[in-house]
Amino acid sequence: MKLVLLALCFISIGALAAPDKIILLRHAEKQTGSDPSLTDSGKQRAIWLADFLSEYQPTKLFSTDYKRTKETLAPLAKKQHMTVLIYNPRALDIFADKLKKLNGTIVVVGHSNTTPKLAGLLTNEKYKQFDEKEFDSYFEIKWIDSHYIAKLKKMALK
Repeated sequence: MKLVLLALCFISIGALAAPDKIILLRHAEKQTGSDPSLTDSGKQRAIWLADFLSEYQPTKLFSTDYKRTKETLAPLAKKQHMTVLIYNPRALDIFADKLKKLNGTIVVVGHSNTTPKLAGLLTNEKYKQFDEKEFDSYFEIKWIDSHYIAKLKKMALK
């Protein structure tokens, strides 16, 4: 009987191990080139995002290993005294599984094609790729009734 209760406790704890929220967004405005940095507008957006995303009280920050994504998260990481962790955008299924096992509020910066794809892997829905000139959309994903629900939102840059 004790083993059954212990097993149920572990199952219950495992079921609770899901992020409160996962915020998925695309990097800010970028220059041109093979691994470009942010433009001046992109740098301003990154600074604004640091304030905006701080309200979510993130517990983990993830970026692809490109200048534009790391630079987008840099002001938030500095403000929150956090390290940006790197993920592989070519292995999104593995990364989605990893995200599902974390706790707290997770912020992930990706690209116009990978961000909607990652949202789809988390929610089992299909989302269209962001337009190349679209930098103000993001997904807010929550665990509700034993599955993830995504809301596509727009940022009101002030």
